[in-house]
Amino acid sequence: MTTLRLGTRGSDLALWQSRWVIDRLRKRHPSLTIQEVIIKTHGDEARDQRFDQDWPVGGFVGAIEQALSEKKIDFAVHSYKDLPSAETPGLVIAAVPGRELVHDVLVTRDAFDLSSLPPGFRIGTSSPRRSAQFRMHADVEIVPIRGNVATRIAKIETEGLDGVVLAAAGLKRLGIEVDHRIDLPTDRFIPTPSQGALAIQTRLHGETERLIAAIDEPTAHSGVRAERAFLRRVGAGCQVAIGALSCVEKSDISLHGQLFSEDGERVAEGHENGTDPEVIGASLADRLIQELGGSL
Repeated sequence: MTTLRLGTRGSDLALWQSRWVIDRLRKRHPSLTIQEVIIKTHGDEARDQRFDQDWPVGGFVGAIEQALSEKKIDFAVHSYKDLPSAETPGLVIAAVPGRELVHDVLVTRDAFDLSSLPPGFRIGTSSPRRSAQFRMHADVEIVPIRGNVATRIAKIETEGLDGVVLAAAGLKRLGIEVDHRIDLPTDRFIPTPSQGALAIQTRLHGETERLIAAIDEPTAHSGVRAERAFLRRVGAGCQVAIGALSCVEKSDISLHGQLFSEDGERVAEGHENGTDPEVIGASLADRLIQELGGSL
């Protein structure tokens, strides 16, 4: 019997995701025993810090990756979008086990239509991408907020907001129903690279990597690789507004990318098609960077 230690954050969503992965691993490896190890990250400790230039790279995953590198755990389950764009030496994404809903949701206090949000509509989000996208389409006021899914929804009342932006995947995974929501179209509100995907990370070339790879979904993994290659080529961190979404049909990948200037005032957007996710992502990033004048 093999026992593996799984490293995870302790939020409701992180635990749901980890237990979802555990269930799939046990179906493929019935004799496998898995122990949860809850690890606090910088993001858990610094709950009031904004996602700006002072936010550390890998703020939500650094402590977990360190535990994995130091062999204190055997694998980790992350929201893929939390991982830094650069891969961590000695570690590998052994599996992307499918993908949940990729779009964003505007949860609102009252019933509204996206095309007729009133001027000054107060939206809670700390995401530069979401902020820039809404400013493109409506006269809104952006209010920086942080917290888990339930906390951010509660801030509609406690912070006097008209709405908050959340990932549809988190709402679905947690089974959270709200009275009023607007599902944001991905052609206008392109999600952050790898939104809705989970990354199962192990040490490179170990037995655990082989066990985890059994639940990889190649189509999802390939699409996310293209989005992450786009992110990596841009060199974007939490403070840069960037969106990317892939569509995969067999071996053919279509990537839709969006890149804002650092001040959020200018945007470049385009598509790239091909079969090599790394080439597609890098090529689209180079083209959009040039459209912005060669810099963000």
